[in-house]
Amino acid sequence: MTENRSGSETTGRRLVYFAAERTLMAWIRTALGLMALGFVIDRFGLILRHVIPDAGEHLHPEAFSFWAGTVMVIVGALMAFVAAARYLHFSVSYHRDGNTSPRHGILVGVIFTAAIGVFGLVIAAFLLAAT
Repeated sequence: MTENRSGSETTGRRLVYFAAERTLMAWIRTALGLMALGFVIDRFGLILRHVIPDAGEHLHPEAFSFWAGTVMVIVGALMAFVAAARYLHFSVSYHRDGNTSPRHGILVGVIFTAAIGVFGLVIAAFLLAAT
């Protein structure tokens, strides 16, 4: 009877850890979506300038789309860094409290998420340099 309880506790702990990984993936998807939408919004001002050349004199759509898009890319990058930090904190405390050893390494998700954040900052630098 003790073995079944131990087995169900182990299964429950694995499910909690997998849920944390799914949450990390959701944060990554959201960060990538914000960065992609920010890039599209930034480029939308260029399209408006070419489609409606006279509208730029009064509305300045490229200035608004530039700043709105760049801010969204930066927010997406910051979201990726926050997700990496939260997952790292959870994963370390989870393994410390449960006396379990990670099979595939704690840092795999953190490294990929931080790389996405760096990629977002590179895109933001590209957008700022393109002005």
